[in-house]
Amino acid sequence: MTQSLLPSSARWFLTSVVTYMIPNGIQMVMLSYLMAIELNQSPGSFGITQMVGQLPLLLFLLMGGWVADRVDSRRWLMTLQTIGLIMPLVLAFLVWRNAVTEGSILLYAMVWGVVGAFSLPARDGLLRRVAGSNVQRMVGLAIGTQFGAQMIGQAFAGQATRLGTVTVLVLEAALLAAGIFVASRLPGGRAKQAASKGSLLNELGAGLTMIFSTPVLMANYIISSGMGVFFGGVFLVLIPLAVRDLYHGGASDIASAYVMFAAGTLMSIAWLTQRGGARRPGRALVTTQFTACAALLPISIGISIWGFYLCIFLWGLSAGVAMTMSRTIMQEQAPSSHQARIMAALTLMTTGGGPLGAFITGQAIDSAGVRGAVLMPILGVLACTMASLATYSMIKLDSRSHA
Repeated sequence: MTQSLLPSSARWFLTSVVTYMIPNGIQMVMLSYLMAIELNQSPGSFGITQMVGQLPLLLFLLMGGWVADRVDSRRWLMTLQTIGLIMPLVLAFLVWRNAVTEGSILLYAMVWGVVGAFSLPARDGLLRRVAGSNVQRMVGLAIGTQFGAQMIGQAFAGQATRLGTVTVLVLEAALLAAGIFVASRLPGGRAKQAASKGSLLNELGAGLTMIFSTPVLMANYIISSGMGVFFGGVFLVLIPLAVRDLYHGGASDIASAYVMFAAGTLMSIAWLTQRGGARRPGRALVTTQFTACAALLPISIGISIWGFYLCIFLWGLSAGVAMTMSRTIMQEQAPSSHQARIMAALTLMTTGGGPLGAFITGQAIDSAGVRGAVLMPILGVLACTMASLATYSMIKLDSRSHA
């Protein structure tokens, strides 16, 4: 399926991903650059900063799924895009006035985290509505679009020293403003069969209850949790601190590492999409946990910066398959009545696990240095993978939407 053959609703859906993920890529690099390079935070402090900036995802993702199952998705995403554009403009003004502080940068990250906690489940809940019978391929297209757009944002933010921080932040706000119009073209209404009654706490836990009572969902969730916490710490903390401490780089070098990861992810997703997905997504998911760990291992022995970029690229290749398969399994196995909540529970660990991973990784680097700390996420991911296989063997799980 090519872009031109997608229905109109699917094209607008992917465009909405673009108008959210380019600003997300900008924010990711700018936060790391300002805190790690400009303010020269210690590894422990930088890990705590990243953890606090990511906390809204951990705190509000399940609530975001509960809300997404009950509101008009189109209007809700328009509202979130509007809220998201405020903080980049505020931070741009503070930078222009030379009044930016650690607190203002952290507030910028936290506001964006709140927006993400509510917008990610809303888009996840829309995916199956716009995908029709092509769920696996749509998941691949969505993740590919997500990382492609994020890569563009990261590359642009890497030019902050040349273009100026204010220019980068204003562009971020402009893209979020464009996203308001794009969101207005998405399908309206709320999810079918969404429950209309029930206490907030009961409904927030409904997605997790469904996961823990369904072996295949639980096994998938364990692996996803390992990726979210341990690989999330690598992404948020180890990459920028490796660039700073091992290679003495700056914003463009941090951006280059993130772009290499996104390039690997895009390449593997493009390959998956071309071949119609994977017939056995569980087998592909488990295999990529081992290949991802193998890709990161050389960083622990000391390599050149180009070798470091290659490791991140190979890690991205595995990550593209892993994320696509993990989300495909959840999308295919989750009942439509709990769709957004179950996907929010998945995102809680794949994305919301970042705060815990950032804290753990920051402390590990403080204790063992960047090279020694690489072993921690590798062992953590391998342990989660083995625990998942002990819960339910996904090796022979067949996809319902494999082409």
